[in-house]
Amino acid sequence: MGMWTSENQDNFAIVLKAFSEAAHKNYGGHSFEAGYLQSVAVQMLAQMPKRMQKVFIEDMVRATKRQEKQFADKQAENKTMERV
Repeated sequence: MGMWTSENQDNFAIVLKAFSEAAHKNYGGHSFEAGYLQSVAVQMLAQMPKRMQKVFIEDMVRATKRQEKQFADKQAENKTMERV
């Protein structure tokens, strides 16, 4: 068990990793995994208290913005490299 996680969280992380690897082998990519996990997350959200739902959604918004910024930064870097 991790220092900041429960046994169930640790077990879930192990299962998710195994699922990810199996789905990638089966489908050759992560599309099926992403869609399935999106569905699971939406179902799990309904089981959380409203306060935790908001925290979870806010965390996902932050993570999405971070990904969008990283992509925009890479695009800008690529354009700069093309000019050189």
